[in-house]
Amino acid sequence: MYDAIIVGARVAGATTALLLAQRGHSVLLLDKDRFPSPVISTHVFFTDCLDVFEQIGILDEVLDVNAPRLTRMRFPYVEGDFPDVNGRNFALCIRRDVLDEIPLRACQRHLNIDVRTECRVHELEWHDDRVVGVRFSERGSSDDSLANARIVIGADSRHSTVAREVGADAYDEVPSLFAWYYGYFRGVPLDDPPSVFAARTSLPKVGAEYAASFVFPCDDDLTLVGFGVQRDCFDEFRKDYRANYFAGLETLPQVMERLGDTPLEGAIVGTGDLPNFLRVPAGPGWALVGDAGCHKDPHTIQGMGDAARSAVILAEELDAWWSGSKTEIEAARAYHQRRDDDLKPMYDFTTNRLQAHVDEDVWERFSELTWEDPDLAQVRVSAIAHAIDPASVYTPEAVQNIVAGAQASTRNQGVSGR
Repeated sequence: MYDAIIVGARVAGATTALLLAQRGHSVLLLDKDRFPSPVISTHVFFTDCLDVFEQIGILDEVLDVNAPRLTRMRFPYVEGDFPDVNGRNFALCIRRDVLDEIPLRACQRHLNIDVRTECRVHELEWHDDRVVGVRFSERGSSDDSLANARIVIGADSRHSTVAREVGADAYDEVPSLFAWYYGYFRGVPLDDPPSVFAARTSLPKVGAEYAASFVFPCDDDLTLVGFGVQRDCFDEFRKDYRANYFAGLETLPQVMERLGDTPLEGAIVGTGDLPNFLRVPAGPGWALVGDAGCHKDPHTIQGMGDAARSAVILAEELDAWWSGSKTEIEAARAYHQRRDDDLKPMYDFTTNRLQAHVDEDVWERFSELTWEDPDLAQVRVSAIAHAIDPASVYTPEAVQNIVAGAQASTRNQGVSGR
């Protein structure tokens, strides 16, 4: 009998486990994979994630990874420096087979956490209408094991077994927007200052009016280079994905000049299975964290930070329940509300739901102001990095107020000039 069983031991699950264990709670942490284990990811995370890593005691080990400190964001819609938060003014890009092992090792060292990898969860255990445990088997065994807990937490990706078993309702759904392909190049020179870089283009040969590439320097002298196309061109693109990947990069001279003759290392991998959704994140005896509870297209590089912050919120609410200051229902409702308040501004921006709720001319002016006003650009970068509340920038009301304020300032300057 554990306080919590967590299904999924990557950033979301391992972070949640450590946060609960620090509070004295017992945790069973399960994962189907053998680690180290790569996974398709953009890998980038910001100071919000670093703050959580400090909280769970792994920051020094993360910073010891040989990855460049990326101090600027250069995206098609904004450019600016990352703000200084707690003495750190950079983002990092670390491959997941390297990064995921760091919190997992910390879990293995913690006396309150029982870690089992290469274990597949087959079904949840129920009592009446409440989840009370899981049935799982270890690789190579035909026997099921049963473990019970006060809560079962799904940290098991967008195709979450836990979410499926409990019937967690999805909402604010948006179909896949893009298909992305990823490759690593060795020895790509850093730009100055080192940045997370992305650029827009098109790829008519597969019918894509919208395409994009990103260049993210990461650990071990590797650079992650992505190329993506609008989702309705995915089938045509993947017929010859390697040729189309390089053809797409060729449309962006600034990318090709940077890559030069540096070699591709390993395979090119990709997916068009990138649905956008939020799920109800808690119910009787269960909760969801990370991509299991909210998944979105990776082009705004929010996933790891979202997972880490949601883990903090969930651990706080579970602790409030188990300490007696809240009922389970109150804690579940608070987690749902706090998580959505935290995630929805950037979720809506990523999925174009925000843009759809703002008049087209207002959004166009907001975009223009971003390039005219360095202060606004800096605020937008700070919000993307969650150094400030994204709701102060990425909500319909915030966008309208920013544009209205700029218009009022222009009128006042005109009056002063006369």
